[in-house]
Amino acid sequence: MKIFGIIYFLTSLILISSCSEKETASEILQKTVNSIDTIETVYFKQDMSRTNPQKINDTIFRYREMYFKRLITDSIVGVKGHWYMYVNDKENVIYEDIYDGNRLIRKNNRDSVARIYDLVKYPDFRKKHFWGHNTLYGMQHEFKFILDNTDSYTLERLNDTTIGSKDCYQIRVQLQNNMTMPGFAIELENSEGSISKNYYFIDKETNYPIRMIGESYSTDNPEEKIFIDQMYYDIKFNLIIDENIQFNTSSESIKEFENREMKPE
Repeated sequence: MKIFGIIYFLTSLILISSCSEKETASEILQKTVNSIDTIETVYFKQDMSRTNPQKINDTIFRYREMYFKRLITDSIVGVKGHWYMYVNDKENVIYEDIYDGNRLIRKNNRDSVARIYDLVKYPDFRKKHFWGHNTLYGMQHEFKFILDNTDSYTLERLNDTTIGSKDCYQIRVQLQNNMTMPGFAIELENSEGSISKNYYFIDKETNYPIRMIGESYSTDNPEEKIFIDQMYYDIKFNLIIDENIQFNTSSESIKEFENREMKPE
């Protein structure tokens, strides 16, 4: 009986592995969409490198720490959030974005200026992306859009891989002759000759993307590529967040800053 039990267990593992290997890129993205539906709050750190848009041969590095809470009534930002951006030592915070659903405060800790975006007073601000595309809810919205528009995208499951200690699916999403801005205001715009490729590395255990690499270029000049590489780590799901601290946009919280009220252009 003991030997039978071992054989049964090994057979089950083989069957589970076999089913996992047969999953398509679309099926894996759908699993990710479903998994994110179970997440109300999230914390993570992000290391990012990308092409400098002002100087294409240069690379910009960014380090961030983020707290987010799902806010499905807001179609652009998509979350309550607090976003810390660090200098290269990963210790000193130079910028903070704090959003409570109605007010966005952008604090510059170097010059003590706080830019205030009042989305109730100026509802046109809700048409702006801000940073919704960097959240897991922004990625979920993007994946839904891709799955609803598979005639425009090419989806491919590449070889599974390991990121850090995590076993990951690797999905490539390609868009050709179209451009789009990722996030909650996503739409396709015709752009003849443009090609973009996004590589998503999705943790098999949580079905959550832990790395995304993107590149885009024109067929007229394929050597000149723009890239972005984002890594997510120290991820905590459904944690308890003290909103009075993390999402505090009160005037009291920025009394030592020079306050600048921003208006839509």
